Amino acid sequence: MGKSTHLFHNRDLIQCEANSLIDLLAVDAYNKPDQEVFHFVDDKGESVEVFDYQTLSNSISRIAKALQQIQQRNVEHQDQALIVLPQGVDFVTSFYGCMAAGIIAVPSFPPKNQLQIERLQYAIEDLGKPIVITNKTVLPLLEEQLAHLPIRWLLIEESETIAPQPLYNFKTNEQDIALLQYSSGTTGKPKGVIITNQNILDNSELIRQSFGHQEDKTRMMLWLPPHHDMGLVGGVMQGVYTGYPTMLMPTDLFLRSQFRWLKAVTDFKATTTGAPNFAFDLAVKNIRDSRLAELDLSSLQNLFCGAEPINAQTVNQFFDKFAQCGLKPEAFLPCYGMAEATLMVSGKPHSQQYKQLCVDEPLLKRGMVKAVDTPSTHSQWLVSSGKVHDSIQAKIVDPNTHIALADGQVGEIWLQGNSISPGYWQDKERTDANFGLTLAGHSETFHRTGDLGFYHKGELYITGRLKEVIIIRGANFYPQDLEFEASQAFPELKNCRSAAFSVAERGKELLVMALEVPRNVTQFDNYIKILNGRLIERFGIKADKILFLPRKTIKITSSGKLQRVAIKQAYEQESLQAYYQFNLDVQNDDNQQSRQEDTQTELDISDVASVEHWLVCKVHELTGVAMAQISPKDSLANVGLDSVLAMEILFKLEQLTGIYLAPDVLYSCNTPHLLAKQITNVASKTSKTELDPTC
Repeated sequence: MGKSTHLFHNRDLIQCEANSLIDLLAVDAYNKPDQEVFHFVDDKGESVEVFDYQTLSNSISRIAKALQQIQQRNVEHQDQALIVLPQGVDFVTSFYGCMAAGIIAVPSFPPKNQLQIERLQYAIEDLGKPIVITNKTVLPLLEEQLAHLPIRWLLIEESETIAPQPLYNFKTNEQDIALLQYSSGTTGKPKGVIITNQNILDNSELIRQSFGHQEDKTRMMLWLPPHHDMGLVGGVMQGVYTGYPTMLMPTDLFLRSQFRWLKAVTDFKATTTGAPNFAFDLAVKNIRDSRLAELDLSSLQNLFCGAEPINAQTVNQFFDKFAQCGLKPEAFLPCYGMAEATLMVSGKPHSQQYKQLCVDEPLLKRGMVKAVDTPSTHSQWLVSSGKVHDSIQAKIVDPNTHIALADGQVGEIWLQGNSISPGYWQDKERTDANFGLTLAGHSETFHRTGDLGFYHKGELYITGRLKEVIIIRGANFYPQDLEFEASQAFPELKNCRSAAFSVAERGKELLVMALEVPRNVTQFDNYIKILNGRLIERFGIKADKILFLPRKTIKITSSGKLQRVAIKQAYEQESLQAYYQFNLDVQNDDNQQSRQEDTQTELDISDVASVEHWLVCKVHELTGVAMAQISPKDSLANVGLDSVLAMEILFKLEQLTGIYLAPDVLYSCNTPHLLAKQITNVASKTSKTELDPTC
């Protein structure tokens, strides 16, 4: 794509080349100075500040001049500026001020806890001696926490007296680094993803085409944090690139009231908005039906969902609830991307209906995709992330052999294209491990994403994250699926997070579920029974360990992703303060003597009551659940019998009596009572010779 293409796709304007978004802003400030570009909602949601192109241009140029006065000269590399400001106009103008000055912008936010302070300190140490852009309100906090670090300060208020200049006075370079997008990271060393001006222009064009954005028709409304790639590239940059107005609302307003999000869409008549999956879930749960009449979502042409796996049930519930508000099904736009690709890789084609695929779940866990016509307890609905844009190659690759896989096979997603980052800031080891990788049959080099997915009929489906996949008994389980089941099992635990991870102990992989609960929760045994029953029924596995933690123990990143690695490390370091911890192995050890006694239970396969009792004893033996807590009419899943242990009972039955029951019987006869009836029924139709296990 030529440089001028970035300019003339949507503007019949003066002849010039666009090396960066600053060049496009310069053109718009010249040609349409009074046209609105940003609407900033304040942190109370009570007022809106409107910026036109001329006002925005003036503010940007003041900050750029202030930065040029203190930037390092005659250095081999570009200078860097850490933007430590809350969401709003100052953040946006500071970001573009860095771009105009040719200084690398490093988006951040005022720290609210020790972890955020430590991440800020790390970024400063990683950069060297950066400029820190902040304001007089935030400065005292930063000076207290960062006084020992080498910093050059720029207060926003100090730039207000500088005379503005036209933006075309600031020369930019397409190959310059525009920003470092530090990974919110779960733990350890955050990665500074390098994004160039060219990356931004190419990915902005990709987004414009995918969403069908138009200069004179599109209106975007977002509450996503601009410190993260979706809020920054999708919200702060896309409107400037295409030339339409964008309303930006603080994230805290959305978190306090999801209604404010959709009411802002209504009032602004937004054509584009979006969020990660969790936001749709919150909107369904928390927006009262009595307020739906106040919402008009008929203007929406793009309701995008990305940044985390998309849950089909959540999507269906959202559209069921808000269809009466004029929301059109074809507006839903599932998409996929990441910071290393600047932002977007794939998305549903504009104005088309999004696709879902029902697949065989056990096969999916083993890396194979089999579509099923009739949903069942062994199937799973997946939402397509649409088509990969023509400017990007996305290959599905075996993560171990680095060989491309065929359609219908799950593998790691590898990417190549002009939107892809050159690598990580001052981190050659990580860059070499993840960028510039060769793939058989291709001359280009690729970036390995760590994300898992597959192609089906030309569309990309995301199944999970390679580094977070939980492998139990040779099958893959994705933590977000287990966490979703926990949320469905305990709808009363509002504003409480859960995290799933695995640990290796005594030579085997154990599933750990960490659940936040209010302080007044005491019925831990009941919660354990419900959770494991649901996991077994849904996935055929149970949690070996369940931790009940105080609220706010499980942290999230700035983009809303669970810090699973951090909570796992805290568990392994025994630093978690839990109200209660369930340990299946300990429970089983405590009941070992009684289980050994129960092994001698007599079995009369002609008597239903005898078989029931034998089955109850076996459940107790295998799960450690007390005999008194097991009813013959309880679901096997509800008493902690997962699919593997249930199969073990069938195997013991065959060993003892010679009766063979196919595994499918466990789905139709899923209680000791029903299973006992089936066993006696089969026994009555089988000859004694056939029943002799020695034959």
